[in-house]
Amino acid sequence: MKKKLLILIIISLLTILFNSTTAAESKYNWEQLINTTQKQLAENESDIVLNYTLAVAYANTGEIKNAYDIIDVFGSSVSREDFNTAVSPYLADWENYQNSDNLLLLNYAAFREVINKDYREAVSLFEYIFKIDPENLWALNHAAAALIEIKKYDQALNYADQALSMQENEYSHLIKGYAYYENGNYFRAVMEAASARNLFKALASEEYQDFAE
Repeated sequence: MKKKLLILIIISLLTILFNSTTAAESKYNWEQLINTTQKQLAENESDIVLNYTLAVAYANTGEIKNAYDIIDVFGSSVSREDFNTAVSPYLADWENYQNSDNLLLLNYAAFREVINKDYREAVSLFEYIFKIDPENLWALNHAAAALIEIKKYDQALNYADQALSMQENEYSHLIKGYAYYENGNYFRAVMEAASARNLFKALASEEYQDFAE
């Protein structure tokens, strides 16, 4: 009897552990989009929309460094005007994004606002994306990152914590570390940075230099 009870307890613990570490999945097949877009880029590597699509897909699979690398190109080799000209036709018919459930176009719109530094609108879009795609923890993280830009650190911390409750990931810790740093809580900032060590080093851009020092 005791042996059976012990086995049941072990099974229960394993079930809890498995469920707590299972990755949350978006409704959209971003991995397939990555594969398709990479093949298309092999034939047209300078296409703005294809590069943007790949960055958006990476951002929705947690491949943050890959997404940032592509988006950085827009600041160095593609003007904001050229970027908007290329992407805007895909969003031209939108009168109200909340009437849409097209996750790709919603992400096009959200990251366009990030690139154009309209962070408040980006937050609204990422919040809506999460509303209709509630297993996509990356939408929460991107909303939190945009909130950092408009100095809403407490709300950013809240969203990052929600994302971490869904799945452990370094991006949430990085966001929390930056928010704590800006709030003057340097001890917590260091602790969170330690939990995001690999991503922190990979994204060692000017944006994070003050925090790094």
